[in-house]
Amino acid sequence: MDEKHIIALEIGSSKIKGAVGSVDSNGYVTVKAIEEMPLTDSVRHGQLSNVSMAANAVRTLLLKIENRLTPRKVEGIYTSISGRSVAAIQRQTERRLPADTEVTDDIIEALKREMLGERVPDREVIDVVAREFYVNGAKSDMPVGMYGSEIRMSGNLIVCRPQLRRNLKLLIEEKLGLEKRGCVVKHLAMGDIVLTSEERQLGCMLVDFGAETVTVSIYRHGYLQYLQTIPMGSRNITRDLTRLNYVEEDAEALKRQRGNAKGAPAEGSVDDVKMTEFNNYVSHRAAEIIANIKEQISYAGLTPAELPAGIVIVGGGARLAEFNTLLGDTTKMKVRMGSIISPRIGIADSRISPAYSVDVVSILYAAAQAGAQECLSPEPVKEEPIEIIPEPEPVAEPERQSGFSKAINWLKRQIQEPPEDPDGGDLLDD
Repeated sequence: MDEKHIIALEIGSSKIKGAVGSVDSNGYVTVKAIEEMPLTDSVRHGQLSNVSMAANAVRTLLLKIENRLTPRKVEGIYTSISGRSVAAIQRQTERRLPADTEVTDDIIEALKREMLGERVPDREVIDVVAREFYVNGAKSDMPVGMYGSEIRMSGNLIVCRPQLRRNLKLLIEEKLGLEKRGCVVKHLAMGDIVLTSEERQLGCMLVDFGAETVTVSIYRHGYLQYLQTIPMGSRNITRDLTRLNYVEEDAEALKRQRGNAKGAPAEGSVDDVKMTEFNNYVSHRAAEIIANIKEQISYAGLTPAELPAGIVIVGGGARLAEFNTLLGDTTKMKVRMGSIISPRIGIADSRISPAYSVDVVSILYAAAQAGAQECLSPEPVKEEPIEIIPEPEPVAEPERQSGFSKAINWLKRQIQEPPEDPDGGDLLDD
């Protein structure tokens, strides 16, 4: 199989990102370029709300990408689903088998397809993720290869509001005129590239701290156990700071430069606002966000002690000074920043940060593992130059004259140059 090029589009509450990657025959992904643009008033809590405004921003972003790929054009896109309505709902299904039947991948996939067909009021089932298996009543983390007469699967239905998918389809296919090559669940894809197998097995929590949402995914025994999106994020902190008579853009810049989640006093003031007062706003909202993150462990029916691998955090909100320290202190869990650790991903441009490009690169990786489709127009065919050999100029043939013409011409010459008399006179004078 030839190398394929894929385009990933990540639409967030504060910005959009586009990535270009190539996939070889072994599924290895090389990230070649990432472009991003700010996005405002088009996405609320991770859900696309104004399709037309978002389309204008995406067109500009794709133009930047195409300028890197000239003369090829973008024809298809992979994107992701995330946002406030995305959650996991637990369900179970089971199947009776003939005695001493080997459990195969086909049987597992059949169980997933059965769960995928379930109906959930006001929600659309977009994926099914296994939680645990029981073969003949005994729990098994790796059921494939076991023999039995009964298998039961506990799984997570990944659901979202139907409008979320419809708006993505309107954006990509109708507004942009492109083909939607695939759509992945963002937080499942992120877990695949930032979590180690040991963390998944021991038990860990993946936290995506975004602008308007925080999504918590909990893993144990190698499988996703819980997924929920909290409708608050780092923009809540920024908007709190506007009460100090800052416009939102200035409040965001100051938060990044001098904000501290622990409310540590900072010397000096900005525009007559003391930094102590400034960070009181920051620390109070940060504490509220952390309290909601911690509560998800209880909602999952677990305790921090049952997640010994700790917390892995990603997203722009995690850049706030001391936030991760406060998160660890509050939950009594170790915390690390998530970054791309998959050995099947390479980054060709040293300017691309593995920690701050997890979201869009995870889409590239998920597309590659699912059998990537080409997203770019074909390479123009290079025509070999044709050597043109000039034809020889035709040689003019001597003009043929009739006998009468020859006689006339001879007579003219005689008149012009009369023949001389052998005796020295002119013959015409006689």
